[in-house]
Formats: sequence, structure tokens, C-alpha cells
Amino acid sequence: MVKKVCIFGSYKDLSKKEKKEVIRLGKLLAQQGITVISGGFGGTMEDISRGAKSAGGKTIGVTWYKWEKPIYKKANAFIDEEIVADCLFERIDIMLKKSDAFIVLPGGTGTLLELSAVLEHLNKGLIDPKPVIMLGNFWKPVLACLKNESVLSEKTKSKRKISCCSELVVFAKNADECIKKLQGVIT
Repeated sequence: MVKKVCIFGSYKDLSKKEKKEVIRLGKLLAQQGITVISGGFGGTMEDISRGAKSAGGKTIGVTWYKWEKPIYKKANAFIDEEIVADCLFERIDIMLKKSDAFIVLPGGTGTLLELSAVLEHLNKGLIDPKPVIMLGNFWKPVLACLKNESVLSEKTKSKRKISCCSELVVFAKNADECIKKLQGVIT
């Protein structure tokens, strides 16, 4: 059962349309009773938290204070619980362990690192099989290279009924579709 969903995304602001959709996604997740986990800072991390809080939801920010940019000096105002990690890899590890599912938004190298960590953990069976939903097509070109890569974890293969790493994720066009894809694992 999905109770906590981690959203990976950029500290950079998206277009107005994308930003509105991320806020809406946070709201829809909260309406399902799902706690939203993010990196806790600005950009899409703040947008998803803002949306969740607007619907009375709970938010967790997993932060790390070693970056130089001012945006990383304080958790955003919509975070209920802040967990401060000692290093970047601990931050990712905490998010992997605390989450029942993952939604990946457009982002940069940090988001790519988070996505790669999730896929590697699923592929090798280092975490129980969990849903990974990509909002939009931003990451499709990156994931295309995984079509010929076999899933190594028998548990992941059998539970998810998949064989290659590109099948570890599903794509959703919008916030509503993300929720629909989570529906089967929420109940």
C-alpha cells in the first residue's frame, strides 16, 4: 500500500504550465492521504509541497546543506518534517527507504542521480519493488538506453512482470494519470 511518495525534481522553476501541474499533483496526492517526500528546497520541491499543504497533506523534506546556492540554505516553508542528511548519498538513501513509490519530474543532474539510484536499487533487488512514474516525456531519451538491459532481481521481475530495465518505469502525461497509475497500489 502506498502511503508515502517521493517526488524527484529540480530546484529550478519549470514553465508556468508545468509548475501549475506539479502543484496540482501535490494536492491530488494529499487528497489520497499520501505523504509527499521531496528534497525539501525550492523549485519543484517547493511546488509539490505547496500543493500537498493546500489540501491539508503532510510533507517531508530530506535536506543536505553543503550546496553553495542560496536556495539550499533553508527548507521551503511547506515542509512539515525536515530530515537533514550528512551527505548527498545519505539523502538519496533516506528518500529510497522512506518511500513506497516515486514520481520523477523534469530536472537536471541531481534528478538523474536520484532516478539512477532508484533504478539500480530496483534492478539489483536492493529495495522491494516500488512504482516509478515519470511525469511527462522529459526522461524518455535517457531511459531508451535501458531497453536491452535485463532486470537482475528475480523478485522485481516476478512482482512487476517485467524483463528489461526500461520497464521499471511507467510514463504519465499529467497529474491525473499519475494518480491513476498509483491507484492500483494505493488500495
